[in-house]
Parts: sequence; structure tokens; C-alpha cells
Amino acid sequence: MIRSLAFNAFFYLGTLIAAVIGILLVPIPTPVLLRGLLHQWARATVWGMRWIGGMKVETRGLENLPTSGPVLLAGKHHSEYDGILLAARIPGIAFVAMQELFRYPLIGAILYRLQMIRVDTCGGGRERENLAQFAKRAYDSGRHIAIYPEGNLMAPGERERYRSGIYYLSRDLGLPVTPVATSIGLLWNRRDWWKKPGRAAIEFLPAVEPGLDKQSFMRRLEEVTEGASDRLIAEFSGRPYTPSQLVLRSQGQAGMGAPITAPRAAP
Repeated sequence: MIRSLAFNAFFYLGTLIAAVIGILLVPIPTPVLLRGLLHQWARATVWGMRWIGGMKVETRGLENLPTSGPVLLAGKHHSEYDGILLAARIPGIAFVAMQELFRYPLIGAILYRLQMIRVDTCGGGRERENLAQFAKRAYDSGRHIAIYPEGNLMAPGERERYRSGIYYLSRDLGLPVTPVATSIGLLWNRRDWWKKPGRAAIEFLPAVEPGLDKQSFMRRLEEVTEGASDRLIAEFSGRPYTPSQLVLRSQGQAGMGAPITAPRAAP
């Protein structure tokens, strides 16, 4: 409990300071300084997680992460830390973020200047066009683009339906998609105030290549991401391997559904 309180103090104070500095940098025409601030804030947070909060997160599969962009990353989303780790490792990364975040005071202005990609997760074809437009800007700049296909923070062992925006990005930009699995929710679950010291991992998986039809692409992406995340959860929790369960948070449904029917290899 003490380590969690200490880390929270470090994290929220550091975030507030970074946001204040970020607002001062917003009027500068170039986003370079603001992106550097994001990168350094994320690195400081990763340091604080380990040395203050006692959360040791192993990074695996770096050989599957391209060193230069443009790149598409599709990640499992347990908590804010998923994005923080990517921002700490990849300077200038472009996140696909819900449009509601752009409406927040201060934060919205910073996100606009950082040229993050805003999207309405329930927006249909029109929003797909907007996603393509903003993502093309990041693509032309050679940036890594990170998207969370479920569109929601999910607890360990849960999954949402995967939105098809990532398929259209891969198809239209002609880019493979690197899935990102995680078990970080065991330590920092969704927006929980209390964090738990311990070990977890994030893993970059072999890319899903473009050229598949939509159904095959989405099934492949979901199978590899969920399967790898479930194996990491089993490894770091000490519990038996269990396929993730469907939870439709975006539709306000909290009930558990059927597990993914595709075969999963045991860890």
C-alpha cells in the first residue's frame, strides 16, 4: 500500500508538471519539443513504476518491433501503462485516441499539437474516413501508429470485440500490423487507484501481414493477441491458462460471454 501511494504521488505530480510545461509548448509551431516532453515523461513514469512502485515489467519480442516507421501496432489495453511504455520506447509515437479526450481542457490542446489520431469508436464509415485521414499524416511522417482495437480498457482475462479500423488502416496504408500482448493489468488494472508490486510483461508479436480478407485478418489479430496475453497472465499470476471472456463494455454490458472458440495453445 505504501509503495502504491508513493508511486501515485510521483505519477500524478509528474503528470501535472508535464501537462503545465506541455501547455507552454503548445503555441510553438512544431510539435518536436512537445513530443520530446511526452517521451521523457513516459520514461520517468516507467522508472517510477519499477523503483518506487515495485512493478517490474519485462519487455519481450523486441525483434518483432521495427526500429523505424511507418509502423502499425495493435495492442491489448489493460491500463494507462500500455501507452506509457510505448511512448517511453518509441519517440514521436502517434496514438489513436477517443475523440472525447480531445475535448478535455488542456489535455485536448496538447493532443492536437502532438498530432495524435482522434476517432469515434462507434462512428461507422464516416469516422473510418477520418481515421484514415489523420493516420495518413502520421504515415507520411514515418511515425509508429498505435491503436487499441477493443476501444476500451479491459481487465486481465477479459476481451471486447475487435473493431475493424485496424484492418482498413493496414489495407489502405499497405502496412503489416505488429500485435502487442500484455499482462500489466495484474499490477495496474484499468484505472484502479491501487497498484500492486510484482512482475508482468509486454510482448511484441510477429506481424500480421496485409493481404488477408477482413474476416481472416481480424480473426488472426484477435487470436494471436488474446492468446499471447492469456499466456502471459497465466505465467505471471501462477494460475492455469484460461481463454479470455467476452465483456461488451462499449455496450454497457458487464456480463461474461463465451470464450473465444479458436484453438489456443497452452503456455
